[in-house]
Amino acid sequence: MANSTPPKVAASATTQAPLPRGIALLGVRGSNRDPRALVRLPDGRVMTVGVGTQIGRQKIVAIDEDRIALSKGGSAEWIKLP
Repeated sequence: MANSTPPKVAASATTQAPLPRGIALLGVRGSNRDPRALVRLPDGRVMTVGVGTQIGRQKIVAIDEDRIALSKGGSAEWIKLP
């Protein structure tokens, strides 16, 4: 089946927003006990991560409903949903 969405509808329903460079948070899911986050890595790969996951030299130390915390060298950086 072909895409039947009229071009005008598709254009008005699509938001053009560039993702930030580096690690980008795409979404959060799961329970408070076992939260998971979907992230896009700097090389374009997408992966699901949990607290404790190592991404390069950074480690996921917290996952909230709209952000994740990455720790590197004793400091934390929060990344929010775009």
